[in-house]
Amino acid sequence: MSTVPKYVYCFPFFSALIALILCFAGTSCKFLSISTTDAATPFSLDFGLWYHQTVNVTSNGIIASSTCSLYPPDQQVDSAWVAARVFNLIAIILGATVIIFDGCSGCITTNPKKRLQGGAVVYLIVAFCSGMSLILLNTNICSSNRNSTVAALNNMDFSSCVLSTGGKSAIASCVFWVVAAVFSALLH
Repeated sequence: MSTVPKYVYCFPFFSALIALILCFAGTSCKFLSISTTDAATPFSLDFGLWYHQTVNVTSNGIIASSTCSLYPPDQQVDSAWVAARVFNLIAIILGATVIIFDGCSGCITTNPKKRLQGGAVVYLIVAFCSGMSLILLNTNICSSNRNSTVAALNNMDFSSCVLSTGGKSAIASCVFWVVAAVFSALLH
């Protein structure tokens, strides 16, 4: 029987660690982006699970600032939006937990009997939860008549929602969670 080099046992751990870091990108205000060409100067607005890009309407025009702030209290949060937030939180909490257990058991010992046995299944569950945060595309954020930030911009015509940095990071996070699951399963 051939022996596996010790560093191979850390692949699931480091893959999952990268995935966990990518999960945090969705919490910023750059998960989705909505663009307009109606204005004198075309601009885009960024939205996230918890935050949105602030917009100032002045006499000189509309200024989209680079700061993120919590959604206003009058923002309608629908059930899909709540589900996207919950799935992101589950992915972060469950992912961090399995990384701690996998890191303590996997990188300390290379004995398969002492390693986290259910790690592959948990990594797949976390990948599913991370991917489910993408249901943010089907929420009130993308509907200009229900998005209080977009509705305040005097009936401008906005294009459809597209994934921004946070959404693309959620996809990459899913890939890294699956890679961690595959490596974890192969090593047991």
